Amino acid sequence: MASQVVSKKRIADHGEVFTAEREVNAMLDLVRHETERIESRFLEPACGTGNFLVPILEKKLNLNFIEGMLI
Repeated sequence: MASQVVSKKRIADHGEVFTAEREVNAMLDLVRHETERIESRFLEPACGTGNFLVPILEKKLNLNFIEGMLI
């Protein structure tokens, strides 16, 4: 399992903590319907490395390619 904390100093200085893939997937499962709708929008004001945004985009692209839709 990947470490969620880069360093205690970064947490203290910047409040920087990374969400593990397991937690990201669990949270995205709660809003699965929205992650699969091409029209839905997501705001991630603290996106860091895109732990939430990248999987959402991948789901949208995969679903729409499977359905044969053009984006």
